[in-house]
Amino acid sequence: MVTAHQEEDSTSTYSVRDPLVRGGRPSSPIHVAYDTINHAHPWKDKKCNTSCDGLSSNEKNKVSYWSLLSQNRNFRWYLLSYLITHAGEWMTYIASLSAIEHIHSSNGHVSRTSISFLAILRLLPSALFASIGGVLADSYDRRQIMFVLDCTGAVVAWLYILSYYLGSIYALYVATLLQMTVAALYEPSRTAIVPSLVIEEDGLKKAMTISGLAWSVMQAVGSSMGGLLTQWVGIQTCFAFDSLSYLVSALFIWKIRGRYIPVEPDEEPQIRHKTNDSEENTKIYIDASNDDESKLSFANFSSMTKDGVVYLRSQPWGAFIFLKFCAALIYGASDILNVSFSEQGVKNALDMEGSSQRLGIIFAFVGIGCFIGPILAEPWSHMDNVSSLERSCLISFFFMALGCYGMSQFDHFIWICISTSVRSAGSSVVWIYSSLLLQKLSSTSMLGRVVAVDYALAMLSESVSALLGGVLQDDARMTAAQVSLLMAIVASATLVIWGMYFSRVRNDRHE
Repeated sequence: MVTAHQEEDSTSTYSVRDPLVRGGRPSSPIHVAYDTINHAHPWKDKKCNTSCDGLSSNEKNKVSYWSLLSQNRNFRWYLLSYLITHAGEWMTYIASLSAIEHIHSSNGHVSRTSISFLAILRLLPSALFASIGGVLADSYDRRQIMFVLDCTGAVVAWLYILSYYLGSIYALYVATLLQMTVAALYEPSRTAIVPSLVIEEDGLKKAMTISGLAWSVMQAVGSSMGGLLTQWVGIQTCFAFDSLSYLVSALFIWKIRGRYIPVEPDEEPQIRHKTNDSEENTKIYIDASNDDESKLSFANFSSMTKDGVVYLRSQPWGAFIFLKFCAALIYGASDILNVSFSEQGVKNALDMEGSSQRLGIIFAFVGIGCFIGPILAEPWSHMDNVSSLERSCLISFFFMALGCYGMSQFDHFIWICISTSVRSAGSSVVWIYSSLLLQKLSSTSMLGRVVAVDYALAMLSESVSALLGGVLQDDARMTAAQVSLLMAIVASATLVIWGMYFSRVRNDRHE
């Protein structure tokens, strides 16, 4: 892994990580020592020589989507792992929702609160355990952490099959809690490893966009397949596929080369290399060794967590960790609302025939919106301009409000799906671009903990929203349309608040 440095952005007062080359000189020891391919960043094969002198800094670092995917082998394996994991998770989520509906329908009543509890159990572990995952990501090889947790997830997935065989919702809750605990530990390492796989800022932006698009595609494909498979071949098949997806993901992670231990900017990594006879290029490995053998001690965990909080409070961009928090407060109830919308038009509410398929269609439209949003925002945002990333987030809150309002006004199923896509397009851009802001502005040694706090706050907010989505329908007797209107109001208020904040930040930046 290549260490990251701090540099002043010409367009803002924030301190940012520098690109590969700074001031005409390589910024990393690995590029000082070697002129050959770095397989952690194989598409940046050579140092920029005199032939680049006529290009601007942006043109030198310009990376296309095709070059990123075709030449960066490690990122390809990462992306394949990401795709297969999320396909399995979405199939399991749809199957879990259908399982709860089937179990409850046998008792003559479908409880929205029970579905809310499932959503909360999927989210709450991230709020509780993401900080531990952040410390792990900043202490150990991030690739190895991901591999071990993928293997663990494959075992946990079989508990879903057992819970459905027993016909126990509580056993299903336990399986969900364990699986999401694994995911909470996994997420900080998954997010923090990307800047090590793709070091140029333009490439990093495209890598995060591709990851967001991959998530969207897998939501559309995985949820649709989940809805169809639960109807055609049974819920257990979806759970079995999820277990298999973890093993395939672990294989892809294993094929990523190099070590990915975070190091401080002023640390000099130990470099060793060897030649593979099957390839002409030199493989370069970075070994950032650490002699501390008590990384998992409670005292060290507390100290690292405290350092992360202090670091965030000391940064002028620290408030950006609340971008996902605000977005999650809006879209968190959508999963519960999707179940309600999927049952509209079904003659017998207790007859689940067709409901699972309609639920899969709604989630597919969520994926379509998440796919379209980043594509539309990409030309208008630039990694060397923090304000453009902030502006994209702000506009996205408007689309979230618009989509939620449409969900509250339309009765026809297809228009509900379209409104859902508009809402999800906004939430997808906020999620991706808030991550980009943190990855751009945070130091490498703190990134795992920063991502963990950001992720934990988002999951906590989404949990609260999901709970309210169920309680408001069950206890307050609000309809799905009325809850959607409430979400639109919250989104509008959030738009105003962040608009005022970004305006003040821009004024401070120009003073």
